[in-house]
Amino acid sequence: MSRPLGRAVRVAAAVAALLTVAATTAATPGPLPGSSYAAPGGDVPATASASAPTATAALPEGVVDLPVEFTVDNVNRTRGQCSADGGEYTVRGHLTAPAEVLEADAPAVSLLVHGTNTGEWIWRLDVEGRNYVNELAARGHASVTIDRLGYGSSDIPDGFASCSGAHADIANQVVEQLRGGGYEVDGGEPTAFDTVVMGGHSSGALVAETASVSFGNVDGLLLTGWAAVGITDDTNRRFLSAYQTCLEGGEEHSGPGDPLGYVHFDPTLEDFREGGLGADADPAVLAEVEEHWGRNPCGVMISEPMAILYDLDLVGGIDVPVHLVFGAHDVLRQGVEGYPGLFTSSPDVTSTTLDDAGHFVTVDAGSELLYDTAAAWLERHAPTS
Repeated sequence: MSRPLGRAVRVAAAVAALLTVAATTAATPGPLPGSSYAAPGGDVPATASASAPTATAALPEGVVDLPVEFTVDNVNRTRGQCSADGGEYTVRGHLTAPAEVLEADAPAVSLLVHGTNTGEWIWRLDVEGRNYVNELAARGHASVTIDRLGYGSSDIPDGFASCSGAHADIANQVVEQLRGGGYEVDGGEPTAFDTVVMGGHSSGALVAETASVSFGNVDGLLLTGWAAVGITDDTNRRFLSAYQTCLEGGEEHSGPGDPLGYVHFDPTLEDFREGGLGADADPAVLAEVEEHWGRNPCGVMISEPMAILYDLDLVGGIDVPVHLVFGAHDVLRQGVEGYPGLFTSSPDVTSTTLDDAGHFVTVDAGSELLYDTAAAWLERHAPTS
């Protein structure tokens, strides 16, 4: 596996430095920070419950949580250009769903993709009241979460073996297997889903948008903590620091089996906390999140600047319903209010801002509103029948 050339790294780093200007220019006028915005055709609940997380997340009654595996090819057939090694790998995750959904005649599911600096855990944090998949299952909806290639329980190749476009291709392969029932379930039989929505948190939303416009194989997009506009100085500081480390081959390795080419997006644990959660985050959430400060594959990180510019050019071609959720105190994205207006081909665009949340909107203060709006949106666009 060849490492990126110095010239390519310098060019992409320069692109990253320009992203703030490009993203700000692309934004269109929208509602003020802290408000909720809904385009015609979609109403979202305006309030959230006041419950606070206090304990380990418990599986709701009547809900199953099963390990799943997908065999995928690490290739990039998207409309964006970046390289991957073409190898076969296993992507692992979980299916969390009301048992009755899996037995329905026409079941629906959300494939949930995490961002660069998180993992499957962002959708299934082990804190009561802050576990997205449990909360959505309690509201009647099925979810599949995965660790992307190079993260967590999934296969961990050389960090330069894949890229953002390949991760979008892999996500589409998972969608195809969910539709056809061609995946493995530990403790059950695979369900073939009639409707598949793709959700993405942070740059996982970039993966979802790229997959949607490249393959047209999803029925909707649910995007959290993401916009291809409004990139802040905090984002660029973190990215350029990580990029320099990747230029040097990645971080130091803990042992012979430790893979090459990996880097922390947040250089310190303090950066990880402050970049993820707002000031009102529950202490139990903060303590649990701190356990998940992890490294990221360099090949994915260094391909994201061009993937974002590509996304800005093609997001207007996404022709499925879209729901976006922003955190008002997200230090990595600000000035995002106009982003929903870029989905000009979508038949239904809705968005909500969580007033007290930072970047990790799925687990941060006020995330009950996310659970409620996501469930209401799924009832409209991805009902199980």
